[in-house]
Amino acid sequence: MELQTVRTEPGGLNAHYYRAGSGEPVLYLHHLAGLQSGEPALVRLAASFDVIAPYHPGWGPAKDDLTAVESPLDFALFYADFLDVLGLERVHVVGISIGAWLGAELAAIFPQRVRKLVLVNPLGQWLAEAPGEDPFAQHPARPTAMLFADPDSRQSLLMEGQDPTEAYVQEVLNLRAGAKFLFPIPDTGIARRLGRIQAATLVVTSEEDKVVLPPYGPLWQSQIAGAHLATLPHAGHLAELDAPEAFAALVSNFILHDQAGQ
Repeated sequence: MELQTVRTEPGGLNAHYYRAGSGEPVLYLHHLAGLQSGEPALVRLAASFDVIAPYHPGWGPAKDDLTAVESPLDFALFYADFLDVLGLERVHVVGISIGAWLGAELAAIFPQRVRKLVLVNPLGQWLAEAPGEDPFAQHPARPTAMLFADPDSRQSLLMEGQDPTEAYVQEVLNLRAGAKFLFPIPDTGIARRLGRIQAATLVVTSEEDKVVLPPYGPLWQSQIAGAHLATLPHAGHLAELDAPEAFAALVSNFILHDQAGQ
C-alpha cells in the first residue's frame, strides 16, 4: 500500500491514507498506536473489499493537525469531507480502539454515510467497576507493550523494520494524540449519541485486552439497536496486529454474510 494524500473541503485538512483492493468500500479507522503500510489484516481485507485506511488528524503524517480537532464533531466532519473527496456516499466502517469510538461518532452524526459498522475494542466509555489499564501511564521505554496480548510483540509487530528512534518518537506522539481525547478518564459522552446509529453493528472485544475489559462489550451492544457481540481469542487491544487472520475473517463474515461470531 502506498501513502496517498488529498485535501478535504471545506474543512481544509490534508487526509493521508492507504487504499487497496476492490469491492464494497470499507473505511478502516486505526487504533491508538496509529497505522502502518501493509498491515496483514488490511491486506487480507483488501482481498474482498476496497479498503481505505486514513490517519486520524493528529497521528502519523497528520500529527500537526492535532490542534484542528477538538471534539467528536470535528472528527465526523473530517471523515465526511474525506468520503466526499473520494466520491463515496456510503461505506462500511471498521474501527478499532480510538478508531472504534470515532467510527461510532461518524455513524451517529451522519447515519446515512455508514452501511455496516464494526467496533473492535471501542474506547470512549467509562465503567468505574471495570476501569482497565491506563494506556497513557505505561513504562516510558515500552509505552505500547501493554496493548498487545504478548508485550514482547511490540518489537516485532510495531517497531520492526523502522529506525528505532523515529519509531519510538512516533509511538509517543500517537499516544499523545489519543491522550488529548481520552485522558484522564475516557468518557467522551458517546453514550448519548449511540442511539442515533442506524447501521447494522458488530461490537467486538478481545479475550486478552487489558484496556477494554469484557463488560464493555455488552455495554456498547446494549446502547446500539440490534447490535451483535463477538469475542476475538488470543488477541489484546491491538487485535488486528495480534490476530490478523481472525480479525479479517470476523469483519468479512459480518459485512458479507451478516455472521456475527466465529
